[in-house]
Amino acid sequence: MGIFDKRKERDKEKADSPIWQQAYVPSYSFITDKAANPCGAFALNEGISTRLLKKPSDFYEETKNFVLILISSTDKKIIDEIPYDKAIKALDNFKQDETKEELLVRPLTYQELKELAKA
Repeated sequence: MGIFDKRKERDKEKADSPIWQQAYVPSYSFITDKAANPCGAFALNEGISTRLLKKPSDFYEETKNFVLILISSTDKKIIDEIPYDKAIKALDNFKQDETKEELLVRPLTYQELKELAKA
């Protein structure tokens, strides 16, 4: 078993753990962003542990631009949408765990989502 095979096995073990299994996996949506450009979108909901792809373009090759939509259950509305690459970098501070392909984000508060929107 090579080094990459071992990493895949560790990633599979992590992804099968309870914290990964109980986390929300957002579905992919195709929308237009604020500038009316077509893009792929994923949602990050307040108070919910979420699994996010680090590089969604590896899985959705037909789409080049992605956004992360920040959703508040407190206000029952969308807080903002931010470029996906920027969001993934900022979410590194909130990660519970990660694999080669995914980031497991801990549940964020309303205030943390608002701060993320400013990042």
